[in-house]
Amino acid sequence: MNSIDILSSALTTIQQRGNEYGEIRPNFIRTATIASSLLDKKFTAFDIAVVMMAVKMARLAHNRDHQDSWIDLTAYTAFAAQFAAPHTSNFDDVVTATIEAELLKQMNENS
Repeated sequence: MNSIDILSSALTTIQQRGNEYGEIRPNFIRTATIASSLLDKKFTAFDIAVVMMAVKMARLAHNRDHQDSWIDLTAYTAFAAQFAAPHTSNFDDVVTATIEAELLKQMNENS
């Protein structure tokens, strides 16, 4: 695969995953909320994207010919760049609060 193929595949993957799992930012915020609860430390969507980049880099250190890892690394790098940009709204805080409320409700229903 050349660089254009990798970028094209990353874009296709991002679109497919969006169709399967929903919008990117809320999904990463949900992951950050869960990780924050589990580890008692505040994580952001940006933090999760960087961790996922690290996972892909670790896998590539073991097998640098694995094309899917290069494609995923490209996508996670794009997400990190997107999440690093400053925001003019409190969208992340609203989504985080909504997700936390959903998680608490689910935990209360299951106990």
